[in-house]
Amino acid sequence: MLTWILVSLVAAFVAFALWVRIAPDDPARWHQDPETAVERDLKNDFIVKPGGQGADIASPVYAETPESLLARFRDVALSEPRVALLSDEGGFLTFVARTRLMAYPDYVSVKAAPAEGGGAALFIHSRSRFGLDDLGVNAARVSAWLSRL
Repeated sequence: MLTWILVSLVAAFVAFALWVRIAPDDPARWHQDPETAVERDLKNDFIVKPGGQGADIASPVYAETPESLLARFRDVALSEPRVALLSDEGGFLTFVARTRLMAYPDYVSVKAAPAEGGGAALFIHSRSRFGLDDLGVNAARVSAWLSRL
């Protein structure tokens, strides 16, 4: 009986791990405007907004146009392993970033906008598809990308 239970648990884990890797990424669900992102009670997302209100951190202001800032952000994101562009519709981008070991998908939506006083700033919403706590993965990823800008 114990062997059957262990085999069942291993099979369930393998099935879940396979589902995580092959589950389709639906742009209609995940390509959401980061400007309208709101903080949730979960610990599996990270929000950046100009001024920082309603966000985890405030976006830095960059001395360039929103278009060039978004293009540079795209280059930074796509230079990372396991990151792909999910959608570039509607004036903003959404990427799928998969974790190294289990390939859990995280979705990162980013939009550049003119900043008060000139330059450009970013709206970013990075969130996990699975789980209630990402152990800081989304915050670390976005912070690393911002530091590379």
